[in-house]
Amino acid sequence: MSENKLKTEPRFEFNRDLNFVKDGIRGNLTVRNRFVNEDFSFGAGFSTVLQWMFTANPQRRQKKTDAYRPKVEHDDSIFHNGPDAICWLGHSTFILRINNKRLLTDPIAYDLPGVKRLIPFPFKTKDVVNIDYILLSHSHRDHFDRRTFKEIVKRNPDVKVLCPLRMKQLLQREGARFVTEAAWYQEFKSDESGIRFVFLPAKHWNRRYMHDTNRELWGAFWIGSQNQSIYFAGDTAYHTHFRDAQKLLAPIKHAMLPIGAYKPSFMMKDSHTSPDEAVQAFRDLGSTKFIPMHFATYDLSDEPVSEPINTVHKLLSPGELLTSDFAAGRVYLL
Repeated sequence: MSENKLKTEPRFEFNRDLNFVKDGIRGNLTVRNRFVNEDFSFGAGFSTVLQWMFTANPQRRQKKTDAYRPKVEHDDSIFHNGPDAICWLGHSTFILRINNKRLLTDPIAYDLPGVKRLIPFPFKTKDVVNIDYILLSHSHRDHFDRRTFKEIVKRNPDVKVLCPLRMKQLLQREGARFVTEAAWYQEFKSDESGIRFVFLPAKHWNRRYMHDTNRELWGAFWIGSQNQSIYFAGDTAYHTHFRDAQKLLAPIKHAMLPIGAYKPSFMMKDSHTSPDEAVQAFRDLGSTKFIPMHFATYDLSDEPVSEPINTVHKLLSPGELLTSDFAAGRVYLL
């Protein structure tokens, strides 16, 4: 079969060195060499983006006067040994300490092109040390920032990077030495840490440049240890994959779920969960503690900055939230 034909025929891709945790899975489907979601969608098209650009925001005035910003602290105890804990650094960037290993998710410390951070990164990147793993959900610029990644890898040269299919080459160019890719439902190989990592589906899409839409995969992570069972959703719309994860990996104690960038719905509904959908995902996962993310760090959509977190507080009881006062740079026990 010719190379051109191979690129246009539907194919399944996966890492042949990793095992699947679900029966009957063949890997991730590609159509014309591009990955698709479980419902075969590709993400919002250019016409939808144009519609958004020319549609007035009914909450424009409310958004302009919304002065909410999360508190920012600088508790560097997360970089040292101690009980299992978590520290939010803004957006979808966290440091988790599990079994005295530190896991960093979707690192971005700086402004986006044309979009400034609403809150500062709690630490200097040179102080982000003792990182054992970096978990990357996908390569969108608000989840994988090359400058941040490069600076942190330089300070942590032995860090193990876990990522979706086809991201390895990009990460190696930025200095990462130990990179493992996975398809959905594949488990990364275990080591002495006693921590398990499974890559799971998300309903989203991927692009860094004009012509590479869905060339790289996207997804979520399940993180497990003797004492922890954590779901990190990455970037996702609401779909059946939350219930599927619960059936496969229950009990899931902590659910790290995105709550921002959901308006207007016609633009965002196939890419991001609204707060209501995130709470439904929390119910689908059967989790006991909700950890919000993807909010109040970058202005990416039409809703006011405070709306996502305020809505979550209304929908959940205080006992269901990891904390009622979620501050960046503060360490919370898991």
